[in-house]
Amino acid sequence: MLSGPNTKAISPFKHNQYDPNDTVPVFAKTAYKGDPREQSIISFLNETFCPVFSFVSFSFIIIVINILVFIITLFINGFNDTKHDKFLPVNWQTFNDISLFGKDLRANPGHIYRWIVHDFLHSSFEHVFSNCFGILIIGTLLEYLIGTWKYIIIYFASGLLGSLFSVLIDHHTRSVGASICCYGIIAALLGFDFLNWQILPQIYGIQSRCSIVTLPIIMLLFILPTNELTNGHTKEGEGINVYGHIGGAIFGFILSLIIIRPKDNNYSCGCVYKYYLIFGIVCTALFTLLGFLLFYLLDYYKE
Repeated sequence: MLSGPNTKAISPFKHNQYDPNDTVPVFAKTAYKGDPREQSIISFLNETFCPVFSFVSFSFIIIVINILVFIITLFINGFNDTKHDKFLPVNWQTFNDISLFGKDLRANPGHIYRWIVHDFLHSSFEHVFSNCFGILIIGTLLEYLIGTWKYIIIYFASGLLGSLFSVLIDHHTRSVGASICCYGIIAALLGFDFLNWQILPQIYGIQSRCSIVTLPIIMLLFILPTNELTNGHTKEGEGINVYGHIGGAIFGFILSLIIIRPKDNNYSCGCVYKYYLIFGIVCTALFTLLGFLLFYLLDYYKE
C-alpha cells in the first residue's frame, strides 16, 4: 500500500484492473502487435489462455496456495494406499476432520471451518491441476474485469453457498476441492456477459458474442457428468460432487447480479439492472438463511 499526506491508498491489485470508462477493448490491449512469426511460445500461450494474467493478483495467490496445500497433504499420511487410477492420490485419512461432510458437520457444530477449508484441499494431481487451470483462465479474466475484492467475495461466497446446496441434497458425501468455487467464478463471468450483453463487442473487442461466451460455457459443462448425478467424492476419492458444482454455478451467477454492475445501466440485458439486483439479493438471503437453519435444525441431517 502507498500512502502519504497528499496521496490516496492504492491497492496492490489495482494496477491490473479493467477501467469501465476505458474505450479500448480488453483483448485489443493484450494482442501481439508484432510479426506473428517472431512471437515466442510463452507470449502466444499467455495471449491465448490468460491474456490479462498478473503475478500481483488474487488468482495467482490462490493457485499457489492450492498447490502448496496439496503438496503438504501428500506428506501427512502418504499416498492413497488403495488401488487408484489417479496420479499422486492423497490418502483420504488426511481429510477426515477437514473435508466437507454433512454428517460430521452436524455431529461437530464447532467444525464450521470445514465450509471454507475444504476449498483448498485436493485429492490428486489431476484434481488440483484442473481447478488451478480453470482459475488461471477464467479467474484472471473475471478478476481483471470486476476488480479483486468483488472477485474474492464471489469466489468464497459461491463456494460456501454451493457447499450448502450440496450437503442439503446429499449429506452422506465427503467432498474436497476448489471446483465449487471454480464453477462459481465461471458462472459469474457469464453473469458479467449477461449484464453487459449489448455492449460486449466494445468490452472484449470481439464482434461475435457467441465466441465471447463459448469458453465459460464449455468449462462450465466439461466436467459435469450428467449420468452420475448421485455421485460425489467418496472416502476413496472417487467421483465428482456434482451437486456442489451445480450449486456453485447457480450462486456464482446470482451473486454476479448483486456484485457486478453493468458498464452501462441503459444496456443491461432485458430490463433495468435494479430488478436483477433485487432478485439476486432476495434469492441469496433466503437460501442462506433457510439453508443453514434447515441443515442445523432438522433431525434428518443427523442421520
